[in-house]
Amino acid sequence: MNYKIIFPLLTLIGFLTSCNSYKIKVYSLSRNIELIETNGNKRMFATEPNKSIVFVSDSTVNYAKIYGHLGASTTIKYRKSNDTLILETQDIYGKNLTKNNPDFSNLYLISNDSLTSLMNNEKYYSTDYLKSSSKKPKGFYIIYENKAYKIKSQKSADRILGKIQNMDANRFVELDKDFANKKYGINEKYKTLEYK
Repeated sequence: MNYKIIFPLLTLIGFLTSCNSYKIKVYSLSRNIELIETNGNKRMFATEPNKSIVFVSDSTVNYAKIYGHLGASTTIKYRKSNDTLILETQDIYGKNLTKNNPDFSNLYLISNDSLTSLMNNEKYYSTDYLKSSSKKPKGFYIIYENKAYKIKSQKSADRILGKIQNMDANRFVELDKDFANKKYGINEKYKTLEYK
């Protein structure tokens, strides 16, 4: 047996097993949907900015904020306490994050699928969760003039919302899922909005 080969091989195996690999986890802000009027037509658009929190190690996250095509990213130290993520209010370079970012939150309720800000209620979803939920888009229903319309894309939303004369977004009311099932036969897994 050649001990000159076995000893370096065992040393290499020991080194590789002792290394602690870290899986990067990305959470993206779930942006609110707004109705914006352009040329007399109302369309649904996602509001800005794009924000994300990326766990890059067991003690730091990258916090990114993008407006249109411009943005900034910084690295922040964090710690976890039970189900709460606590970000430091200064980045690793000593810059105060709350000074120029009035919407910056440093406390989040953390789960495997999402981060929810305890200060401003923003909800960030993990990319794993978004990929699994986007494979089969769930959609939702709009009730207009006592008829149910399924919305599963921007195209179907434009088609249905185009039927509503002088639309006012404040007139959409979310129906109880049990009520929508009994009255319109809509499966309870779908959200239903009625235009009143």
